[in-house]
Amino acid sequence: MIQMFHVYKAYPGDPPVLSDINLHVEKGEFIFLTGPSGAGKTTLLKLLFCGEKATKGQILVGGRNIARIRESAIPYLRRNIGVVFQDFKLLPQRTVEDNVAFTLDVLGRPRAEAREKVHRMLKLVGLEHKASSYPLRLSGGEQQRVVIARALVNDPTILLADEPTGNLDPALTVEIMDLLNQVNIRGTTVLVATHDSTLLARYQKRTVRLERGFIVSDEDGVKAARRMAV
Repeated sequence: MIQMFHVYKAYPGDPPVLSDINLHVEKGEFIFLTGPSGAGKTTLLKLLFCGEKATKGQILVGGRNIARIRESAIPYLRRNIGVVFQDFKLLPQRTVEDNVAFTLDVLGRPRAEAREKVHRMLKLVGLEHKASSYPLRLSGGEQQRVVIARALVNDPTILLADEPTGNLDPALTVEIMDLLNQVNIRGTTVLVATHDSTLLARYQKRTVRLERGFIVSDEDGVKAARRMAV
């Protein structure tokens, strides 16, 4: 599903943000990307949806080399990738329903089909009763669930989540992570960037740790949880 071969990312005048990244993600996997702030987690996710371009190396997503992708082809790639941002990026003047439908509207999907998919996604995240509400009237956890619904409405094969629980209290954190786990069980490949070690221990998924731009460990969830417990 995702393959990265000797990938580097650097900006002029600065040390590399990512160095010699080699990562293989199978279809249907759930992976935590962890490490301290500045380790390169967010940059790695950005490379996967062409939010940034690699300085060097090869990146295959669904068998396609996105390191050489044309600008005009990026929107087509992103149709298969859902992205959940920590800062939500919801449109405050649009209802919950309209926010979730935005991607489908841009793609020109028939209105009836789009609204049916939106309602299905809102039901999945437990917010069908909030369809007519506006984002600023929702709690932080509700806003994050809207973001997840928006990311999933186009049935992506891959979901990338960058610190999706960073602004939430512990109870809401578990609620959101349980939802992402359900999405994975339904068949979506999920990558979650987090520095929260309690999540790694609770969910025991494959854990890839970055430090200073390097992958320093890649462990199955049980082994990673045991190491953190020591």
